[in-house]
Amino acid sequence: MNKKSSYGKFDKFLHWFMALNIFATLIFSKGMSTLPDEQKLVEYGDHGLSVTTIAICLLIRIFWRAREGFPSLPATMSELQKFLAKLVHYGLYSVFIAQICIGVFLASTTKQDFIAKGYNINYSSFNLVSDSLYDNLIFAHITGYWIIVVLLVAHIGAAIKHHLIDKDGVLTRMLPFTRAKEDS
Repeated sequence: MNKKSSYGKFDKFLHWFMALNIFATLIFSKGMSTLPDEQKLVEYGDHGLSVTTIAICLLIRIFWRAREGFPSLPATMSELQKFLAKLVHYGLYSVFIAQICIGVFLASTTKQDFIAKGYNINYSSFNLVSDSLYDNLIFAHITGYWIIVVLLVAHIGAAIKHHLIDKDGVLTRMLPFTRAKEDS
């Protein structure tokens, strides 16, 4: 059984690096599909950079979690709370993967090249799907955006609840510059 009650330095770095990229992507990508064509080219590059970085971090994180497992949840949490915590975590992983895949398919339908800055990956050159799927893919991508927002609000809200109401250390075990401790 996993005796760790906190996350290590690598876990924390990856979590917060992803969080910054995710929040930036959510903030700056809202309404991107309605921009004039000349602005889309710039935005596509920035969006591609951020999302490609998230995808790489997500893959690393999935392999790391599979190898390391999750720290145990406090014994004070009910079975329902533990179930909901796992549901939100796995939901976030699943929706991020789906959103990235939908985005790659969507890039195949764009008029402008969708080139991820820094990585120089031209996602529009993959030609994975027909241009006729654009409307369906943009709808799925926007829906995925809002599902991510709802899951993040639930995730952050639960962390704050654990910190302010339950005072059980769930939030502090993921905060940077806090030491990981082992249960005895």
